[in-house]
Amino acid sequence: EAHRLTTSPTPRHRHRPAVAMSASAASLAGVRAPAVRSAAAKSASVTKRARVSARPARAARGVLQVAAAGDAAVESLQFLKPEEAKAVRDAFGTPAYVYDLARLEEQAEKALAFPNAFGLTVRYAMKASPNAAILKVFRKKGLNIDASSGYEVRRAVKAGFDYADISLSTQEFPDFFPELVERGLKVNACSLSQLEAFGEAFPGGEIGLRFNPGLGSGGTGKTNVGGPSSSFGIWHELLPEAKALCEKYELNVVRIHTHIGSGSDPAVWMKTSGMSLDLCREFPTVKTLNLGGGYKVGRMAYEKSTDLQIVGAPVKELFEAYKAETGTELRLEIEPGTFLLANSCAIVTTVQDKVTTGTDEGHVFLKLDAGMTEVLRPSLYAAQHPLVAVAADGTTPKTTAQYVVVGHCCESGDLLTPGPDDAESIAEREMGAVERGDMLVIEGAGAYCAGMSSKNYNSFPEAPEVMRGRDGTMHLIRKKQSLEQILENEVELADDAC
Repeated sequence: EAHRLTTSPTPRHRHRPAVAMSASAASLAGVRAPAVRSAAAKSASVTKRARVSARPARAARGVLQVAAAGDAAVESLQFLKPEEAKAVRDAFGTPAYVYDLARLEEQAEKALAFPNAFGLTVRYAMKASPNAAILKVFRKKGLNIDASSGYEVRRAVKAGFDYADISLSTQEFPDFFPELVERGLKVNACSLSQLEAFGEAFPGGEIGLRFNPGLGSGGTGKTNVGGPSSSFGIWHELLPEAKALCEKYELNVVRIHTHIGSGSDPAVWMKTSGMSLDLCREFPTVKTLNLGGGYKVGRMAYEKSTDLQIVGAPVKELFEAYKAETGTELRLEIEPGTFLLANSCAIVTTVQDKVTTGTDEGHVFLKLDAGMTEVLRPSLYAAQHPLVAVAADGTTPKTTAQYVVVGHCCESGDLLTPGPDDAESIAEREMGAVERGDMLVIEGAGAYCAGMSSKNYNSFPEAPEVMRGRDGTMHLIRKKQSLEQILENEVELADDAC
């Protein structure tokens, strides 16, 4: 597996500053010629790259707000070899998602080793990427399912999971939930109205309660699902109302669930764990505490990842202390999604066009045959994904250049290189120098990419998905969508109706 890992640190380079601009300013921005440098020239200028400079915008072209983007390493492929990227394009076309089976299994094993005192259930947050092949891999590794909708429940069952292995925590309580519960589905009520609906349908039944503990954490406000600005879960101050409903319908509360956000701060996560145990004390019948997921995964070279052993050890101690105090041995549940998937997938794309916008404040743009239709995260919340150039012949480029990378949609927000933490800005990224017809591999694309894409925007078809086996064999796990499939649910409007 040596080829799957970065074996040595890559040289550091200077990002050009991120530039935030209005739509009109963006369309009128000036131009800069591509900066292509040899490896020797890059080495000679290493000290200069530590400095970030900004040139003032010309007044006639609108006001450009310039923010330093910092510096980052030129990224390299994580598990694919350059020649494998070419093989994927030759066999399946581009864009194509490629998952690595070995990495999926490795991450599942790390999750299953999460420190615990009295038993552990790992539930895959299947919204991260719901392909049946991925579900099968995790089912065979012994993971259960965290579903976010009734339809995900049915999808997981079709992939081989028993209803009893699935837990539903949802923003929209399905009207068909009684059918699912009767077959063994576990439900966490995420609001008082959901709790009442469950009680009316199953008086005397077993239920889980998801609470908003009053704290939240996440990489951005859009990945924060705790605190007063989040609608997820029963607000902790509504505990008396929740208890009253449970008494009204004689419900047996067997689980407490909390989840505060993705990419969460370990210190906040730990504090929330203690607060969650306080909620368990309010319901003596509770046997399981679900602490959700949200374990930070570093996609970029400069980002750090959560060590589950480090964050889990204090949680184990808290559970042991709870047992000593109450006599109850709580089972722990966790719901990783990003942790399992993030760096287990790459998207192979083709550079289908390359344009410049002048020589002053402009940029060199790479236009891919992919974009927000495959990976929406950069447009949605300025997520940073490694972008790795591969030449058309399946080799690594020998020089580097700075580019702004955009998608194929007729949408100014279809951007793969936003400024860090600012989806309204653009930033250049240094990578291997490419021309039209070369490839660009989007790394870190396993979680919330295929499952959260804006598919069919501009009528672009859904991209194929491929599983890279342990021996390097590429297995197709989802076909490319056809135009007929895009149109199949449309119903023709009669001539006399318009």
